[in-house]
Amino acid sequence: MNVSQLTSDLDSDGFIKIPSFVNTNYCLSILSSVRDSISSKASPFFRDLDNNIPGSFFSDIWSSHFVSNFYSGYVPSHLPSLMSSLMCRQSVLLLQDTWFQRSSLCTTSIPWHHDQSIEGPFYSIWISLSDIPASASLRFVRGSHKSGLRYMPSAFFTDSSKRSQFNAMEEFYRSFHYSDSLDYSQHFSPVPDDLETNPEYDIQSVSTSAGDAIVFNGLTLHSLPPLSNVDSTGFVLRWISEDSVVSPYSNDAKIASELLNINLIPEQPIRDSFFKRFDF
Repeated sequence: MNVSQLTSDLDSDGFIKIPSFVNTNYCLSILSSVRDSISSKASPFFRDLDNNIPGSFFSDIWSSHFVSNFYSGYVPSHLPSLMSSLMCRQSVLLLQDTWFQRSSLCTTSIPWHHDQSIEGPFYSIWISLSDIPASASLRFVRGSHKSGLRYMPSAFFTDSSKRSQFNAMEEFYRSFHYSDSLDYSQHFSPVPDDLETNPEYDIQSVSTSAGDAIVFNGLTLHSLPPLSNVDSTGFVLRWISEDSVVSPYSNDAKIASELLNINLIPEQPIRDSFFKRFDF
């Protein structure tokens, strides 16, 4: 693994793919834990995200905290040092674990968005637990993390009376990334309507095999297409650094503070011991 080249590509493109990052045993162990998460629904963050076909798209956050017997090796031993190198930081903190599982019947997309909960260094690694073709895979707008713009899904710029029409995915995103008390038009731009048709936007669909990983900058625009056509599961670990702060434009801190009994303050660094720190 050429870490120097990976770091350079991540900086320029906003995302990288790392083939065969974890082994089969890891994938099977996490898949087993995901099944436990679904059957127990122990986490208050557990969601069913497809209105049309309930049960075809599940997601959860911090399953490792709420689900008993969750796979203890969910952080691959070689990952923290890699994230330290990719983020160019001597200390990194594990912010969150989450997962997304879609059946071949799923009709719901994840809309184009940034990950907005953190200001400063904020990176995610998506570990594919199954083979995912390009037609059903994560999509990125190459270089969008350097645009200088902050985007929100266009639905959030509609009249508030229309928000009752949000589907489960839009409501999920809104609950963590939106507050009616803030005027987002002063800080964010709607995702361009022609994003998928304008050749100026370099959209890359990243196919993966089970065990492959994708690392991406939180400011890189990304999405999942609406029709999966295959059963797929992705496990995500999100990373920050000591100079990352809680975004003032997000509900994440309030929700997490209440449900996890931790201390997160907008515009302040994250120091709570709940978030595991790795020093190199």
